[in-house]
Amino acid sequence: MPRLIADRPVLRMTSELGRVMAAARARELAGERVLHLERGEPDFDTPPHIVEALAKAARDGYTHYPDQRGEISLREVLVQKLARENGLSTHVDDIVVTAGGTHGLYLAMQCLLSAEDELLVLSPHWMAIPKLVGFASGARYRTLPVYLELLSGVWTPAEFATHLRAALTPATRGIYLNTPNNPTGAVLSREHLAALAEVAIERDLYVISDEAYEHLTYDGAKHVSLGSLPGMAERTISVFTFSKTYAMTGWRVGYVVSPPAVRSVFGPLLAFYTTHGVFPASQIAAREAVTGSQEAVHHMRAAYDERRRLLLDGLAGGSAVRAPVPKGAFYAFANVAAARNGRDLWDMIDEWLGFGVAALPGTAFGPEYGDWVRLSLATRAEDVAEAAKRIAQHAGAGARA
Repeated sequence: MPRLIADRPVLRMTSELGRVMAAARARELAGERVLHLERGEPDFDTPPHIVEALAKAARDGYTHYPDQRGEISLREVLVQKLARENGLSTHVDDIVVTAGGTHGLYLAMQCLLSAEDELLVLSPHWMAIPKLVGFASGARYRTLPVYLELLSGVWTPAEFATHLRAALTPATRGIYLNTPNNPTGAVLSREHLAALAEVAIERDLYVISDEAYEHLTYDGAKHVSLGSLPGMAERTISVFTFSKTYAMTGWRVGYVVSPPAVRSVFGPLLAFYTTHGVFPASQIAAREAVTGSQEAVHHMRAAYDERRRLLLDGLAGGSAVRAPVPKGAFYAFANVAAARNGRDLWDMIDEWLGFGVAALPGTAFGPEYGDWVRLSLATRAEDVAEAAKRIAQHAGAGARA
């Protein structure tokens, strides 16, 4: 019998999120109520003025083959946005509109990584990163635990730089950075980013800067774009998305800011031969998202902040589950070593499903995080509060017994 799929490891990778969601769905079909803290999608609908902009654009004829780099009118307002909000000085041709942030990361890795090249991935990392590296034929990655250490204030900028240098090898081509971070909620300070920039310049490395949660920060934390630091514009590939800020996950619109040295590859070649561009009417709606009212953005951020407090306050009643206070994104990364009590992490995940809480195991973000779970704030406030209560009652009491 002929082989049905290519013999590549990346095609055999499984999804831990898919496994949890399938188990939760099976319980719901059996009539059980499940509180969903495993998902990474905003529970809000796209703001109406953005939806109306899409409808009007489609009626106005924005339905033909797009410019593979992106609609010029969208890229023009993105140049202004990047200067105003991110401190990035860009040309319209440095920007390529992508089919969401994941597509942008895929393009960045295809552009950056050759066979035998290595990407240093700061961890815990978003679960798709190993797969995206795997699609770059022959490329590899290694991880460096960073975000929990920085979130807890363990490392000074100088210590961070020391750990970075120690993790690099002659094969290292670049570094993957994600701030605000999924899953920990860490937001790297300007000083820590400057330490990373120092190492990147010293070792002549590129950095893929994933800024999907740029507008979701709390407690006075400020998002800083790495590419805005001295010497980094020419070696930073910055990846953005409309999905999280504007609750536009299904629209599949993101964008990449590429250094001039790779400008000729991103749009004309990689974007063209992967998607041939993004639906033009969606791009006009994305332009409205940037230029129109930001009231919905402020509302959603405030809602996530409220849920963050509800979760942390609820968990405070159970000593077996502890979560460092997230400063950004819409997750908490909770330590469950005491609640797990030596069991397999998946056994604990199944136990939590038994009392109606779906959580994502920390191993989705790196195999070294078997004592952690990610708890999402992208669900109703009352569900977050109830889930925290159940975790504190069941997991906390069980571990102390």
